[in-house]
Amino acid sequence: MIGKLIRDPLLHFVFVGAALFGAYERVGSPEDIASENVIVVDRDALLTFIQYRSKAFQPEAAAQRLDGMTDADREALIRDFVREEALYREAEALGMSDNDYIIRRRSVQKLEFIAQSMAEQVVAADADKVRDYFGSHRQDYYEEPSYTFTHVFLKGAEAAERASQLREELNERQVAFSDAARYGERFLYHRNYVERTPDFIASHFGEAFRDRLSRLAPDAGLWQGPLESEYGAHLILLSEYRPGRVPELVEIETRVEQDYLRFEQQQRQELAIQQIVEQYHVENRL
Repeated sequence: MIGKLIRDPLLHFVFVGAALFGAYERVGSPEDIASENVIVVDRDALLTFIQYRSKAFQPEAAAQRLDGMTDADREALIRDFVREEALYREAEALGMSDNDYIIRRRSVQKLEFIAQSMAEQVVAADADKVRDYFGSHRQDYYEEPSYTFTHVFLKGAEAAERASQLREELNERQVAFSDAARYGERFLYHRNYVERTPDFIASHFGEAFRDRLSRLAPDAGLWQGPLESEYGAHLILLSEYRPGRVPELVEIETRVEQDYLRFEQQQRQELAIQQIVEQYHVENRL
């Protein structure tokens, strides 16, 4: 895959554009050119970077943040600093910036936008690639299980006993989903729950209620329960349960294709930016 990316027009743009503008702007002695291709990473540079990024110019707070970082966090910070510095210098070579941090950020963003635009032009959807992408990202499309039910709520003393008696009445009268509001008391949340996930249900009724609901068999003509929550007793008309699943590609093909294109564009954009970054030698003085 890397080999293909290196041959694509986006990277040709990066190399040729950077070389032409870099040569035009950086004419000078070999020593000058070498020094311009060195990015020095030291404590002062990182402290300044942290303060500008956080928009809080507090040296002591920045120092505490830097000193409190794990090795992994510090490496990530250095990568971000080097990436921004490299893009800024290239943007500066293209005449996009002046000596101002806000302009610096905008200049970096301009170069990122150019790389993104070029990536969008060279990436096209291919049925086989979309299929392969779906195969390797299937779990990203997992749909959680869901329940559709209505309930009649009773609270107060002996709510469960009263609910058991009311259940017989509801079943004898064959009370439908749409008529549930005529019975019981007002609940804190909703009366009807349509295609709601287990986590959503637990957030309204509690985990114990959710677990008991999972043991009921769907039956659009049968009132079941009572199931108890922290609020009281509930009679349930569970009309549908959909187990969790990953849809077939044909069901979500348009969505997967869009995700694939976005993924490829991001990969190509980052590779182009990385090629810019790799033109510089990082001198770590920490």
